[in-house]
Amino acid sequence: MHPLRKIVVARVLALALVTLALWQQQAATADAQTTPPPERWLAALDAPLHLVNPYFQPSSDYSAGHRGIDYRVELDQQIYAPVGGSVWFVGEVADRKLISIRTKAGDLLEFEPACSQLLAGQQVSAGQPIANICDASENYRQHCDRQRCLHFSLRTTLGYLSPLVRYGELAPTVLLPVI
Repeated sequence: MHPLRKIVVARVLALALVTLALWQQQAATADAQTTPPPERWLAALDAPLHLVNPYFQPSSDYSAGHRGIDYRVELDQQIYAPVGGSVWFVGEVADRKLISIRTKAGDLLEFEPACSQLLAGQQVSAGQPIANICDASENYRQHCDRQRCLHFSLRTTLGYLSPLVRYGELAPTVLLPVI
């Protein structure tokens, strides 16, 4: 190849790389401007929080597991919305009173046993009181054997996750190279 041709090819490749880098930078800047930062979650209960039962991922949609976390609580203790959204459901299901919140991101949060005066469709903001710990019916099998606890679950479009994921308390799995 002629030396002048090599210079022209090198310049064309350099120009293409610079153009690609600028295009990627502009795309990233546009995404950052259109994508709002994730909303910071607040605690659903007053401190100190006492985790009693952790989340346990079932092996299938229909197998045993614990699709949420349980915190030790007291009767009438206040429950707060961890994030903004709207009340999805308030009422009794299978001998337990509960409230569920649909977040702005589309996640569904559920708290039980919880008694609330809110109505489905009402908007709630992060930190707003949404319910109080109440007694479940006599037929309800409690999540915690010897103590009162609040069950808190998170369901996303991908299925159930531990609510601790949204607080940044669970480190992601990282695969390291074999040395």
